[in-house]
Amino acid sequence: MGIITSPTGAVIRDFLNIVGRRDSGLSVFVFPVSVQGDSAPAEIEAAITELNGSGLVDVIVLARGGGSLEDLAAFNSERVARAIVGSRLPVVSAIGHETDFTIADFVADLRAPTPSAAAELITEAQHKIAEHLATQSHRLERAARFQLLEARQRLSRLQVSRAEGRLASLLHRLEQRLDDFSFRMEVAVSAPLRMHQRRVADLTATVLRHDPSQRLAQARERLAACRTRLDRTVERLLHASASNVSTLDARLHSLSPLAVLDRGYALVVDSKGRLVRSTIQIAPGDKVVTRLSEGTFTSRVESAASKKPTKK
Repeated sequence: MGIITSPTGAVIRDFLNIVGRRDSGLSVFVFPVSVQGDSAPAEIEAAITELNGSGLVDVIVLARGGGSLEDLAAFNSERVARAIVGSRLPVVSAIGHETDFTIADFVADLRAPTPSAAAELITEAQHKIAEHLATQSHRLERAARFQLLEARQRLSRLQVSRAEGRLASLLHRLEQRLDDFSFRMEVAVSAPLRMHQRRVADLTATVLRHDPSQRLAQARERLAACRTRLDRTVERLLHASASNVSTLDARLHSLSPLAVLDRGYALVVDSKGRLVRSTIQIAPGDKVVTRLSEGTFTSRVESAASKKPTKK
């Protein structure tokens, strides 16, 4: 059974509650649409057309809660009326309250006073069908027993020699009739069962295709691969950076003036911390600080002589 209605609100909840309480084995396919507004007629028409071609339902319920004449305008539209008339499947109209009437009510196969009443009518019909099948099965069983009883009575009145042939013929006919009844019952029961099995298989396949656990496992595998590549890249960068730092440290140490001090040289700065490169920077009596490879000491200049340039 398919129901075309708004997916929110009390209508769908009441409908499903009644169906579940009265017939828990009845499947309900909910087709959500807008039930009022400019887009409602087109959505309702498309829903009726799609349900007719889906092969998933055997009856369509068109449901909406009560409202003003403007709210029910979609169900008075020619577009919806033609879609209901052209439906191959029977359509039950369950629009508004019992006092509300729309064009959809007059063109539908059955009008229910309310959506809740539609659920009760459909489940009641389902129960009547089940009761009818049970009654027919009981009658068939009684008829078969009666036929066997009559056969036994006729057999008791016949001679044994003639009874064997007639009994074999009668049993053959009864077997044929029993096979025929069995085949018809199997077809009547197995066809809906196969349809439901196909629906369950399709739904199961859909669920497995969208299984979040599989997507999560794939995402974890991709994350693990990215983490491995990132670790390797970071390790290579760190190794290259460490090698580069060692090279620069060695070059810096070789260019450092402090390395020169290790070879016996010294640095001399005046009282203002300026490096003394020439004797013209100092005068007798000035204090200078001399830095050696290990430690410093302070001294006073006694004399300062400039080195004369060598003539070539």
